[in-house]
Amino acid sequence: MEASILNTFYSPAQLARWREAISGRYSCRAYAAGPDAGQLTALNYAAQRVCLPGTRIVIAPCPEGLFLRIPLVEPIRGTGTYACVIADMEQTLPHTLAGISGEAFVLEAAAMRVNTCWVSGTYRRGAVNVKVKENERVVAVTPLGIAAGDPPQGRKRKKLAQLCTSAPENWPQWAYRAAEAVRQAPSAVNLQPWSLSYGQKTLRLLGKKADSLDMGIAMLHMAAAVGDRRYHWEWGREKCVAHLIAEENS
Repeated sequence: MEASILNTFYSPAQLARWREAISGRYSCRAYAAGPDAGQLTALNYAAQRVCLPGTRIVIAPCPEGLFLRIPLVEPIRGTGTYACVIADMEQTLPHTLAGISGEAFVLEAAAMRVNTCWVSGTYRRGAVNVKVKENERVVAVTPLGIAAGDPPQGRKRKKLAQLCTSAPENWPQWAYRAAEAVRQAPSAVNLQPWSLSYGQKTLRLLGKKADSLDMGIAMLHMAAAVGDRRYHWEWGREKCVAHLIAEENS
């Protein structure tokens, strides 16, 4: 897929809504209940609106034994509803595009006060009860529901300076905000496998693996944080996953 579609697919209103949701989103493993009927209707509608071409999100009843138990990690429990993030593996960068679409859905859920938890490795693929086409693959799942208990206090995150190749306090405000939004993004086992550089009105997302859910999630956070500025994406090369170029005051 050409990067140009990323510049027009999501509306400013959607991005603003997700920007507000970033600080309130957290990975939830214990649920008091699943989404109610109204929330399910809204979530299904959102799943149709946020998916880039070549990606799909399907909400379904959660099958018994879907989520694996991990030693010393709280099990996922308390909800009977989940969502599958599905990618067409014949497209370019299928995992990255699925990460963008999936995180848009996760932030939309957070805006509805529905909790989620990205799960890409610790679930039983044979238990998934959603049909996929021959060229598709379920690349991640997430429970959906209302959290049992209060949000956790604080998040385990690297300091922003550790993620940036130069001092982010010297960057333009939009680039600083976008980098901070990436710092708050979820990633597999919280590794935060990315770094950011800035120069010539361009914020660059760097990583060892270009095609990954984590990089797509980071890209969605970057776009949401830019605000009302005009911007456009370009795919990068080698360790540069993508360039985000924003309009700046002269």
